[in-house]
Amino acid sequence: MAESLSVEDISLSIGGKKILGNVSFTLEKGTVTLLAGRNGSGKSMLLKIIKGLEKESGGKVMIDGVPCTTRERMRKTALVFQESMLQIVGQSVEKDISFGLENQKRSREETRAVTEEYLRIFGLEHLRNENPRILSGGERRKVIIAGVLAMGPDILLLDEPLANLDYPSIRTVLKLFESLRDLETTVLVVSHEAEKLLALTDHTLVMDGGRLVFDGRSEDSLDALKENGVHIPALPFKELSWL
Repeated sequence: MAESLSVEDISLSIGGKKILGNVSFTLEKGTVTLLAGRNGSGKSMLLKIIKGLEKESGGKVMIDGVPCTTRERMRKTALVFQESMLQIVGQSVEKDISFGLENQKRSREETRAVTEEYLRIFGLEHLRNENPRILSGGERRKVIIAGVLAMGPDILLLDEPLANLDYPSIRTVLKLFESLRDLETTVLVVSHEAEKLLALTDHTLVMDGGRLVFDGRSEDSLDALKENGVHIPALPFKELSWL
């Protein structure tokens, strides 16, 4: 597979305190990667650096083999935050998905066509006129992910996408990973609920104390996850999903 995202020796210090230390990894195009570890291990800060919301102290981020400035990362990556209400901007599902396209100055015809495509891909046609603020948590995250992907980013970053969701909403979000695979989207997802989605991922990264302590296939990650504060039930790997 082709290289999609490469992080090389990323470090970050704030106020003399080291937050990240020489983090390096590569994600292949179209794969889904779990980024896990204890609270405070630096996972969310790493997502912000990849997105371009935080400036690294050292190292570089490369997309498709090319080093990217923070400005370029803002354009080439999409980040879905844990608190989904912060990213709802439209008064209807349809308008929310089309909002980013309009800001990109797409033509009216292209905006309409792409919006229709993503309503279809994510099964949102029947909700097109609904206010996304009154939808379930899982449906709301579907709308946000559809909207950011419609703008054509190379990388999708998800920060705790299962947080504060009920069981049906968790299943709604997990089913999205099937659509993302069909789109060949490269996904990096931070979650402390690894047992719900691990079997849906290809690759796992485990962090501790601002450093990467595991980088490999998800099916080989169980011991590293357990050793670094991530709860994993005593189940076969393929059963570690709520789908």
